[in-house]
Amino acid sequence: MSELLRFDGVDIGNGKTIVQQLSLTLNEGERLGLVGESGSGKTLSALGIAGLLPGNLRISSGHITIRLPDAPIRFPDASRSDIQRLRRHALGFVFQEPMSALNPVKSCGWQLAENIQMTRSLSKSQLKKEVLHWMKEVELPNPERIEHAFPHQLSGGQRQRLMIAMALCNHPKLLIADEPTTALDVRVRDVVLDLIEQLCERYNTALLLISHDLKMVAKRCDHIAVLKNGILCEYGTAREVLKNPQHSYTKALWACRPDPMNRIIPLPSVKDIESNRSLTRRIYNNEQWLEVAKEKQNHPPILSANNLRFAYGDTEVLKGITFNLYPGEALGILGESGCGKSTLSRIISGLENLQDGYLTISDESGLRVDLASQPRQWRAERIQMIFQDAMAALNPSHTIGRTLSDVRRHFFPRESQAERGRVISETLENMGLSADAVKRYPHAFSGGQRQRICIARALLAEPKILICDESVAALDVSVQAQILNLLTQIRDEKGMSFIFISHDPDTVRYFCHRVLEMEKGVFVNT
Repeated sequence: MSELLRFDGVDIGNGKTIVQQLSLTLNEGERLGLVGESGSGKTLSALGIAGLLPGNLRISSGHITIRLPDAPIRFPDASRSDIQRLRRHALGFVFQEPMSALNPVKSCGWQLAENIQMTRSLSKSQLKKEVLHWMKEVELPNPERIEHAFPHQLSGGQRQRLMIAMALCNHPKLLIADEPTTALDVRVRDVVLDLIEQLCERYNTALLLISHDLKMVAKRCDHIAVLKNGILCEYGTAREVLKNPQHSYTKALWACRPDPMNRIIPLPSVKDIESNRSLTRRIYNNEQWLEVAKEKQNHPPILSANNLRFAYGDTEVLKGITFNLYPGEALGILGESGCGKSTLSRIISGLENLQDGYLTISDESGLRVDLASQPRQWRAERIQMIFQDAMAALNPSHTIGRTLSDVRRHFFPRESQAERGRVISETLENMGLSADAVKRYPHAFSGGQRQRICIARALLAEPKILICDESVAALDVSVQAQILNLLTQIRDEKGMSFIFISHDPDTVRYFCHRVLEMEKGVFVNT
């Protein structure tokens, strides 16, 4: 098996070195997992392979070599023609956010056909046949319909499959998959990862799989490289790293995962484990947690939903949803993509108008109020939502400071500028973000960092109810632990209620007092 990719002492940065002395190899047909927290340099390393580093960054030391049959390509010395040859014939890239990577005004078939035409000159009928072939290869349902559909008309899993087809249609030697399943539910995630593996094996394509999920990478890859602050701290076979991790950081990544069978509150962070710091923690088994949950239900509900129904045209999405949410309770909602979870959250938050049924909320005096009859401002003061797509939820032309300041000015108009700045800085610090984040724009942050900013924005409104729609899906396990600890503290100290929507059963069952499972618009385990 011959070597395909080599990093030789690579430094990436501009003044400040972000990736330091990275050295690793990947052979033809092998699968290498690149693991680390947000900001560890995983994506930058991958962008360096494709010649896609941002304009303010460069390879300042060392070399990245991709060995192609005709001639090797070496960064940073590669010419423009070399880079074009690499991208057309040897490299496929699946990005973390397919909605951002796809052209919203071009049909899915057009975009796939454009990729195919980069290397082959086909007639119109041949091109159509090839487009449908690749849509079937990635198991897209009804390819004839999707060929003419636009990206917003596809589910998250379908958009990601389209990206995989676009990346593999020219039979590249190397496929880079950067967090390809972060926003997908567990079933679709496994299907997509199985599909990537099968196609890579079928076409003898090497795979560089980038993720913050060490457990998933260990299951899917031959070798694992663990990055911390741009430095390679562990590198070995998946079995070695899984069974006998050597570095304290790798051990910490395993230990800070939420365990619903043995709830440790607060969760240990990576820093806690690396420094052997001992903190006072509460540990609940299932029976003890059930008692805590029952105690929450001894009070009148803060929110009640009765027989909620909603349809998009002739498609019924919610089919008679009924539930109560109690003060200080975290209510989890599990379900596959398309089951109606997000539609329910949008109705509660007022982003969709309720078509049938009743939603009531307790006001400050304890009286029941019809939520649909209240003005938007009144509802927003009590209910806030953290959206799944963090990039789409932030204004790209506003700095983070302006975005967060606008929230405080809107909900707390009498607050002084100094106090507003103090609250924003404290909230960002709780999110694990530096104070200078206020000067930057959304595109300057990683996906996980943008999600933390969205969480901060919602918390700054100080609502009574917080709806979390896949709000920790894009976070690595260490940051996820930090955010879950913060949300737990807010829930317990301020009595805030949560509707926690996710496709991750372990996280939902760890954080929530009760869990409802949704399937095709109804709850199936109430």
